[in-house]
Amino acid sequence: MKLARRILSGVSAGGAIFGLLWLGARFDAPWLIGIPVAGVACLAAWEFLHLLESAGIVLSRWSFLPWVPVLVLASVVADGQFLNLAVVFALGGQLIRHLGDTPQRDGLLRASGACLGILYIPWLLHFVYRLYAFTTAGDDLAGLASIGAVLLMVWGYDSGAFFAGRLFGRHQAFPSVSPNKTWEGIVGGTLFAVLGATVGASISPLWRAVVFWGEFHHLLIAAILVAAAAQIGDLFASKLKRAAGVKDSGIFLPGHGGALDRIDGLLFALPVFFWYFVLFLRPALLAGP
Repeated sequence: MKLARRILSGVSAGGAIFGLLWLGARFDAPWLIGIPVAGVACLAAWEFLHLLESAGIVLSRWSFLPWVPVLVLASVVADGQFLNLAVVFALGGQLIRHLGDTPQRDGLLRASGACLGILYIPWLLHFVYRLYAFTTAGDDLAGLASIGAVLLMVWGYDSGAFFAGRLFGRHQAFPSVSPNKTWEGIVGGTLFAVLGATVGASISPLWRAVVFWGEFHHLLIAAILVAAAAQIGDLFASKLKRAAGVKDSGIFLPGHGGALDRIDGLLFALPVFFWYFVLFLRPALLAGP
């Protein structure tokens, strides 16, 4: 029953996300991506603060949380021209907020936790828009395929690691942080990440024409890098939860734990895929088949 709920809620959420992504691509409104990103970012940030509190680092929610939607909106307004300035103000605001905290050690921990939260959630999530906003002449689905590829890689990795670990898992990979993670699960997750990349690339005619006819090795390398980054993100979230003494970050989707549990791998995978995309995939796509 728990597995069925996990699959059903995952499919429902994925369908809603891709529906909104398609609308943005169809009507040339990439800023639409800011709506779900801001919502997920706020939920994840709330859970992040809860984890810090459980670990003994208590932050003021009302001096931290307003920055989350501000930074997400800054990433989609004017093509993100003001994002870096907004990040500087957000980090500076958190440092000033905790400058007078005593004891000094506690003040340092609060300031460090607040700055980490700013960079960890809204800043890393802004790469969603940077990928989604990619367009090219004659193919308005190119940006959708870009973000679809990385989403399906991460979801594929998570699903593959889960099922392969349950069916074949024998050798623990990181017993001190996440005892349920196995090398067999990592291999299975990586294979499913490649499958997810293939499905994502098939969305766009341009991606299909380029990637499947001469540049597939780039998609394969990107999937492996994304799988590794997703695993690192998952391990970091596991470390946070172990420090807080909790199993899940919150209750967001039935069978899936919290919002942060759902995007922990994506947060680290986004910048990795973005820079590989910028350096290798984007030039190939712009050059055409």
